[in-house]
Amino acid sequence: MSIRCFVALNYSVAVTRRIAEEVERHKPTVGAGHKVVWVPPANLHVTLQFLGSIADDLVDGVATRLKPVGARHAPFSLKAHGFGAFPSAEKPRVLWVGADGGEALVKLQRDVEAAMHGLGLPKDDRPFHPHVTVARVKELAAETALSWSSDADLGMSQASEIVVYESRTLAKGSEYIARARVALGKKEI
Repeated sequence: MSIRCFVALNYSVAVTRRIAEEVERHKPTVGAGHKVVWVPPANLHVTLQFLGSIADDLVDGVATRLKPVGARHAPFSLKAHGFGAFPSAEKPRVLWVGADGGEALVKLQRDVEAAMHGLGLPKDDRPFHPHVTVARVKELAAETALSWSSDADLGMSQASEIVVYESRTLAKGSEYIARARVALGKKEI
């Protein structure tokens, strides 16, 4: 059986709540007529690598490959700030909140990607741009520009574990199930 998976970091509950509150506050500024699907607060995360559809029994292998990666990286501060859009503000498809973990985050993402590549999973062609996806733009209204910008500082929390999530598509939206957790800075016994 195949499942859709990704590897991610989570913010603390307090920072996730602050992101959700700021997104809710800014929803009216997006503009009328656009079809936007907002991500529920429970699904907010920073993706380190999207794995795509993998065999269910490969999840244990993913977790095993991530353990030495986690051991090599100490927990670090992860800041949430500012809004942006992919691929551009003029033609947005994804609305996001920025994530900044400095060089520690960049190095962790590279190590995760290398470990997953060692399992035969493909690397992403796009450069890593740390963010939290807060909405997907399904359709833009022709007469109204979509506005999504803010320099808001939404808080900082400690990134202390890598999570392997399974993504299930349901009628009510996506549901993410944590399939494995790997602590940062913890040596294997």
